[in-house]
Amino acid sequence: MEPTTATSPLLLFPCPGCNSQLYFSPKSQQLVCEHCGTKVAIDKSTDLIKENNLRQQLNAGGDASVTVEQLVYKCTRCGSQSAFTSETPTFTCSFCNYEAVNPVAYKTRIIQPSGMVPFKVDKQQSLDIFKTWIGKGWWAPGDLKEIARHDALHGIYLPFWTYDAQTNSTWSGYGGRYYYETEHYTDSNGNRQTRQVQRTEWIYRSGTHDHFFDDILIGGATELSQNEYESVFPYQLEELVNFDAQYLSGWKADVYDIAVNDGYDKAEAIMKDSIYEACASMCRIDTYKGLEVSTSYSNQTYKHILLPLWLCTYAYKGKSYHFLVNGQTGKIHGKKPVSTTKVVLTILAVILVVIAFIAMTQG
Repeated sequence: MEPTTATSPLLLFPCPGCNSQLYFSPKSQQLVCEHCGTKVAIDKSTDLIKENNLRQQLNAGGDASVTVEQLVYKCTRCGSQSAFTSETPTFTCSFCNYEAVNPVAYKTRIIQPSGMVPFKVDKQQSLDIFKTWIGKGWWAPGDLKEIARHDALHGIYLPFWTYDAQTNSTWSGYGGRYYYETEHYTDSNGNRQTRQVQRTEWIYRSGTHDHFFDDILIGGATELSQNEYESVFPYQLEELVNFDAQYLSGWKADVYDIAVNDGYDKAEAIMKDSIYEACASMCRIDTYKGLEVSTSYSNQTYKHILLPLWLCTYAYKGKSYHFLVNGQTGKIHGKKPVSTTKVVLTILAVILVVIAFIAMTQG
């Protein structure tokens, strides 16, 4: 598609004191001018954060096809023109680095965010956490600190779905109770011996299990896997506020590419596993077998929200690694490559110690 001229889709947040750009500050939870120090409060209302009927949304056809346009933006600071897509939530001028927010990006998706959790962990805190983490661990390669650069760490608001559902389950199976019997046997020397042998008495059991699932959280972007998202859970969703583009000023953001129905499939799989474990616990005496569970789901609801995450992606010998920091709580998750040299040297050292010990005991 040929680029079209943007009709002021980008929001700028000029400082009322000096006309420089205002950025959202996790430390003050306000818009802050880095030039003159002016602070501007942001409304923290929560009235727009509501649950939506999932079945109505799915019956209406789910997510519509996304129309993405190429736009041209003329920077109000330097006058240069840059191209960007209509689904880009935050935009940085490639010439003067002036940053702006494009709230229209969320309108390329049929379901727009109703709430968000603002960043609480700032840049310096995330760097301190990263430096501490990257410096730990004997097995990591010695040059890892140089490869995993600190400037690769960036804060981003990622899209999430939350799902609620009332579940009603019936289950049946066999609970096993252990008991012991005395068994007589002849040992290798021909002597009669006794021993206790465990047996299992199987008892048919059945019952019901009702549970309401509240805010099952599913990542809405394919940038990370669900397991990676869950590695930095939980988010404290009681701190959700209405979606406001001002919180995005100075930060990266993304739009969802996992549709609401696909997200629900993942949420229902999580519910199913949780229900099975709960029913297994009721069926079990000492153990269980043959458990069958049938579940009905009702009153399913959803909402679309944005959550903060610090993310570092680095490559080592052709393999990609992620380091994550929950932008609200500071909880971390990361994987490091293992130094083959260190592993080999450790194994050789252990072998030498064993050889030396054997020599000493036999000398």
